Amino acid sequence: MKNLNGMWAVVTGASSGIGEEYARQLAERGASVIVVARRQDRLDKLAEALKAKYGVEADTIALDLSKDGSAQALFSKATAGGRKIQILVNNAGIGAYGPFLERPLDRQMDTIKLNLFSLTETTYLFAQHMLSHGKPSYVSNVASIASFVHVPRFAVYSGSKYYVRTFSEALHFELKGSNIQVSCLCPGGTYTEFLEQAGQSLTASGRMAMMSAAAVAKVGIDGMLKGKPTVVPGLINKLMVFLPRIMPRSVIIPVAGAIMSQGVNMVEAPAGAAGKGTSSHR
Repeated sequence: MKNLNGMWAVVTGASSGIGEEYARQLAERGASVIVVARRQDRLDKLAEALKAKYGVEADTIALDLSKDGSAQALFSKATAGGRKIQILVNNAGIGAYGPFLERPLDRQMDTIKLNLFSLTETTYLFAQHMLSHGKPSYVSNVASIASFVHVPRFAVYSGSKYYVRTFSEALHFELKGSNIQVSCLCPGGTYTEFLEQAGQSLTASGRMAMMSAAAVAKVGIDGMLKGKPTVVPGLINKLMVFLPRIMPRSVIIPVAGAIMSQGVNMVEAPAGAAGKGTSSHR
């Protein structure tokens, strides 16, 4: 395990799931952590646990990153007092599962605002900051295996994650030779609150492909620190992202839709789900 003593990390979507595990495992490696999400009570509990267990500094920033101005507010608070951030984990993400025209437009637009606009602005602000301080730095953007395939009933989500992956891969290339390594984590089904918030419930076959948030975060951190541009955890997920290489698009779209339909049932998402910012990624 690479020692991260003395580094400050910012982790968004940290109140549960993959983001919480990123924060825990970065702290275990010695990094001080700023955890970011909407729910202050959960952030406080996590920060106290990290300080007590790992002896690191841990701060909280409660923000809804889908709102205008939130990325700038996050950057200003995270770097206050001259604090130098060396790790950024853009994990906050949402999605609405179901036929595009049967889901409220505001939920679709909130998905775009959080998954695309906020992630892009946050990456820009912190990467400029990292270049200016010159210390070894890392950006991990969390996408999904849906970024490799076109998933019916997840059209906006999979489209947004395609952007995250291609943006991250291009930025990885642009920043070669600098002090910044950019990596993109592309998980599949993960046991987190995302399922409920997206309007999904697992079937028996769906459970077979699920991974724990802890396992996904470990693969993401290892890949980030090794400078891998794209990281896909789990054998089943690796097989899924290989399919588009051998199947034409006319085939892969119905196949992806059938696999998703067999793995999850469509249910009504809880009220207010569009702004939760809790993340697993499929």
